[in-house]
Amino acid sequence: MSPTEIAATWFDMCRTGDARRLDDLVTDDYVAHGPGGSGDRATLADWLDWYPTTFAEQHPSLEDVIASGDRVVVRYSIRSTYRGGYLDLPARDQEVRETGIIIFRLAGGRIAETWLEGNDLEVAEQLGGRVSPNRPL
Repeated sequence: MSPTEIAATWFDMCRTGDARRLDDLVTDDYVAHGPGGSGDRATLADWLDWYPTTFAEQHPSLEDVIASGDRVVVRYSIRSTYRGGYLDLPARDQEVRETGIIIFRLAGGRIAETWLEGNDLEVAEQLGGRVSPNRPL
């Protein structure tokens, strides 16, 4: 698969939550790095069970796909409908827009590692969440 096809397949898997695609798409020793820490294939499978039900009706857009050596960098945006289950924010069937950058490290034509930087704070704010400082300003 080309870098764009790998990225498109990844986002389609995330959109559908189809963990059966993991065998074809990620290595056995896959490692994910993101705002919540690091995880493995089992962590990703659990996330795939949660994500498309929490953020349903996803419409991903790959804004940029840049490949160099064993790395593929994707700047993306996703429009979806929030159904509840994120940061204890109430479900409102509200459209949200998520943006971010994900870096894939490939090995043997599959994804061995990912690094994700997303706009989680902005998503939470779209859903009515507010950040409050832990100490007085």
